[in-house]
Amino acid sequence: MNYLFVPFTSEESNNELLSMGTLWASQVAKDPRGREPPKLLFYNTKHMKPLNIINNDDTLYVIAHGYEGISDYIFSLSTPPANGLIPALTAGELSVRLKVAGLNANHRRVKLYVCNSGGEFSEFATSFKSKMRDSMGYPNIDVYYYNSSVSVPKEFADGNYHKDGVLFDAQGNVVLTPRFRSSEARQRVP
Repeated sequence: MNYLFVPFTSEESNNELLSMGTLWASQVAKDPRGREPPKLLFYNTKHMKPLNIINNDDTLYVIAHGYEGISDYIFSLSTPPANGLIPALTAGELSVRLKVAGLNANHRRVKLYVCNSGGEFSEFATSFKSKMRDSMGYPNIDVYYYNSSVSVPKEFADGNYHKDGVLFDAQGNVVLTPRFRSSEARQRVP
């Protein structure tokens, strides 16, 4: 089973990410392969354990935004608001939120699905895995990240829905490439 987790509260402007998660689930529901849509969960300080329903072998996608050139944080908004204050989390803060939200200590697979990162996300992912294993007590955790910017599933020419990937050049401009599945840019943290 796949789960989508938004690590931000409603007070931290999580609406954009919740909309992305809802779109993701609805696109998977349209897929003719009959895959079960992922369940959308979010960090909520009033109901502290939304992740306790996840089995050890399920895949947990943490969905957030990234900004090119700022690889130490994940964000709740795709563009900065007028006041410039953007809710953000470090790798350590994210690991604490997963633990507080009830992720089982024997959980095995987390995929950091962060859009707009421009392929600069390996440091965050490595730090996150280290925090999960060394500080939070998740000895079996495998962490994956995407070496491109990614988006929710879209219909491809084969009629199936796949998570989409985008490449950026050194100046942050989208490189026009044929659409590719985000799994082609997925990396496992060693």
